[in-house]
Amino acid sequence: MPDPISIIALGAAVGGAAGKLAEKTWDSGQRWLQERFGSHSQAVQEKARRNASRFIEHLAQRVEILEKDAALQEKKLQEAYTEPQFSALLQKSLLNAAQTDDAIKHILLAELVAARLTNETETTFSLASQLASDAIAHSTKRQLQLMALCCFIDEVRLKWQLSVSEYRLWIQHYFNPFEDFEFNDKDAWHLVAIACASYDPACERSLSMLFQMKGVGHVYQEEDFSDLVEFECLQM
Repeated sequence: MPDPISIIALGAAVGGAAGKLAEKTWDSGQRWLQERFGSHSQAVQEKARRNASRFIEHLAQRVEILEKDAALQEKKLQEAYTEPQFSALLQKSLLNAAQTDDAIKHILLAELVAARLTNETETTFSLASQLASDAIAHSTKRQLQLMALCCFIDEVRLKWQLSVSEYRLWIQHYFNPFEDFEFNDKDAWHLVAIACASYDPACERSLSMLFQMKGVGHVYQEEDFSDLVEFECLQM
C-alpha cells in the first residue's frame, strides 16, 4: 500500500515544483480519500490509495516536463494552490483515478490536471476541465478511443504542406492505432448521454473527403485515399 514516504521519495526524485506538487497532492489526497472511502472496507481503501498514488506519480512526471520546458513557472504553481477552481479539479481527478486501476485513465487525468496548470482560471479550458475529468472516468476504453478518433478526424490539421506520398504516410502513421477499432452504437449513445458527443446515425460522411480537407489549403482534393487499409477499416 502506498504511504507518505513513497510520495516523499517521488518528490525527491522529480524535484522542484513537481516534487512539491506531489507531496501537497498526497497530503490533501489522504483527506479526500478518507472522506470518500472511509466507510468502505479496508481492502477498498487500500486499492483506492494505490490508484491515487499512481495518478500522482504521472502528474508529478508531467509537471516536471512542463517545468523543464519552461511551460510552467513555480510562481504559477504556487498560485494554483490557492485557486478553489484548480483545487476542485485536482480533488475530482484524484478521486476519479482512485476508482480505477486503468493506467490509461490515470495518465489522461494527470495530463488534464497538468494542462490546467498552464491555463488561467475562468477560461473555457479551466471550466471544461472538470467535465473532462468526469468524462474520462465515465467512459470505457473503447469510448475513449472513439473520442480520440473523432477528435483526430475532425480537429487535427496539418501545420505545413506535405507531398501526396508524405501525406499518405502521415495518415497511415496516425491512424494506425485505430486500425482494429470497432464502432458500436451503444458507445456513441453513451458519449451523447455524458455530453461528450452528438450522434446522427443517418448521417453519412465521406472519409475520403475528410482526409482531403486535412491538407493545408486542401491541396489533396484530387486524391481518393480509398486504397489505404486505414480507409477500409474506418469508412464505417
